[in-house]
Amino acid sequence: MSLPCYYALGGVNFKNGFVTSCPQQSDQLQILSDDYLPSKFFNNENFKKHRLDLLNGKWPKGCDICQHVEERKAGKSMRQEEPVTLDNVNVTTGEVDFAGLKTAEIRFSHSCNMSCLHCSQVYSSGWMQKLKKYIPDQEDKELKLIQLTGEMHRASEDDDLTMQIPTKQALEIVDDLNKNFPNLERVDFAGGEVLYQKQFFPTLEKLAEHPNASNMLIMFHSNFNADFNPVTLSDLLIKFKKSVIHVSVDSGPTLYPYFRQGDWNKLKSNIAKFREVNKNKSELNLVCTTGTYQIMEIKDVFEGFLSLDCNYIDSSIIYTPTYLNPALMMQHFGTKVLEDIAETENMIFRVNKQRLDNIDEARHLHSFNRGTWTDIEGAHRALKNIKDYITNNKTSSKDWNAFKAYIRKTDNIWNQDFNSHVTNYKFDGENIVRN
Repeated sequence: MSLPCYYALGGVNFKNGFVTSCPQQSDQLQILSDDYLPSKFFNNENFKKHRLDLLNGKWPKGCDICQHVEERKAGKSMRQEEPVTLDNVNVTTGEVDFAGLKTAEIRFSHSCNMSCLHCSQVYSSGWMQKLKKYIPDQEDKELKLIQLTGEMHRASEDDDLTMQIPTKQALEIVDDLNKNFPNLERVDFAGGEVLYQKQFFPTLEKLAEHPNASNMLIMFHSNFNADFNPVTLSDLLIKFKKSVIHVSVDSGPTLYPYFRQGDWNKLKSNIAKFREVNKNKSELNLVCTTGTYQIMEIKDVFEGFLSLDCNYIDSSIIYTPTYLNPALMMQHFGTKVLEDIAETENMIFRVNKQRLDNIDEARHLHSFNRGTWTDIEGAHRALKNIKDYITNNKTSSKDWNAFKAYIRKTDNIWNQDFNSHVTNYKFDGENIVRN
């Protein structure tokens, strides 16, 4: 059985000090300190073997997330999201013509204005600051609290690679893409927080010189809670065929300051300011990265999302660390979790009815499309995907104990209180109970 993959055959993904093929792939196919120009490593031996393994039906190292999803039939994996063509690949050698590169994801650094509870030191300078004086103890090691031990997003104990692409190198990378890869159709920027980083705007401006810019999709992930100039951002994005901003919200207003350490009002204000100047030229989609905390306050999450003027609502699952996997909540609170999901679904229907009853006002929302709203449609689909996952995946009691320890320790390190923000559950330091 062949496992052809759009990303393996046509993608490069700049991570923390190395390059691989896609956002979920973790194998270090190219070390950036050896060479950082795509034309120099796109057909190195590691990339070619990576492609051949998939084409020959073998899951490569680092593809475990897609393998997990497909083998457990837990929805659609990233590998299955995009159509694949073999036009530019030599199926014998694994070499791909430069015309076959279709997508690139670039991370400049881990500089970030937040320290979200599902993240790590690798992707957040905020996390690095939080753990600056923290020394992992025996409990962290026994329960494999990999965020606190520093193992998360690391290949080994010796792995100390960091995201560090200065503006000069970033511009050289884009210049290489402009000159050598004519069919590049999608570029994704991630972080850290790109709106917090000085590399982003100059790199975006340089990318507009690509010969395929008028056919190109630009995407970037942002918490949209940083300070930025909405006019400058809009002016840069309109140079491309399409732009999509994925706003990582992950919480409703109740949970947001706890889980993301962000300001909900600033998020709303930044969305409104950008909308005012962009005039719907860019899509603005909200993402719920779903773990244990989100399941606890699922109605608040979706109610908060529907109060923001977005184009679409989407969800993803936290597979790792396993102690934040959303299916954990089914161990002790399965009945309540399903009741909360049903109540959330009813809330989405009520919001839809309210909009229909006030159609003259609701038609001005950016999600309005011929009598329906795409954020409502997205919310239904996202909630269903979450429910399907948590009801079809088993978790361990050890991970449940690890989750409780994680709450206790991060509350202490972050100097915050679970019980002040989570309304449906209470934690006494040892046990989680339903309010």
